[in-house]
Amino acid sequence: MYKKIGKSKVMEKEEQIMSVVANLDRPCTISESIMQSCKEVKDMREGRTPKRSLNDLFANIEKWNKEEER
Repeated sequence: MYKKIGKSKVMEKEEQIMSVVANLDRPCTISESIMQSCKEVKDMREGRTPKRSLNDLFANIEKWNKEEER
């Protein structure tokens, strides 16, 4: 049978690589993103920015896809 001896060196290396890749793809930290989203919601509630709906999001996604296809 197999002996449990903790994480293998290969697994540790893979996790380290995934961590680096995740940091490269992310323009800001998770907490910064949450704070920005909260600020946007607050601005929408106070009428500073127009409210957006889920339908608006889907319309924007379709528009972006069409632009990318060109």
